[in-house]
Amino acid sequence: MSNFYPQAVQMPGPWHKQGYGDLRARTLKGAVVHSMEGLWQSAVARLMSTALVSWHFSILYDGTVLQAYPLSAICWHAEFYASVRWAGIECEGRAGEMLTPQQVKALVYLLIWMAREEDWPAFKLEHDTGTLHQHRWYCATACPSDRIQWTEVIRMATDVQTQLALLDACQKLAGLILEGKWQEVADILKVYWGVTAK
Repeated sequence: MSNFYPQAVQMPGPWHKQGYGDLRARTLKGAVVHSMEGLWQSAVARLMSTALVSWHFSILYDGTVLQAYPLSAICWHAEFYASVRWAGIECEGRAGEMLTPQQVKALVYLLIWMAREEDWPAFKLEHDTGTLHQHRWYCATACPSDRIQWTEVIRMATDVQTQLALLDACQKLAGLILEGKWQEVADILKVYWGVTAK
């Protein structure tokens, strides 16, 4: 697993703002998506301050992704229950503002990367058992303030993930053909396309 998103601008947060005692690595696959409730400069200033808050990723209005901590780290973006389980993603903006198209696209591609790194079973917005979570499910807050176009995000992420899986299968198929491994070729054709060798 890679801990650092290749498309992110690395902006390390204070080293001591991660983990709880001996608990250093998250325990479940998924993310809690937050509303920053302000501009990214103010959020980063808060991250660098003595405030007891930290999170993995920030998505700016223009779609830029900043990463403060490794994906596997426990950050302090929600109460203990959610923080030890899932990564924290902060989206620049305030209540009443939907994510910009650039933010939606950046969120989708970040989630796809996370899903591939952590082998998520699906993009599922569901309390406790899903891979996508809203901060307000776990404490008394409005966050993410209905700012996230969840239906669109999940549809786009699922579509792209399906296309990537198909591309992976095609690349594997091409390699097997070049190696002359015909039984494995037949197995892949059957799984992905329902084709049975004659």
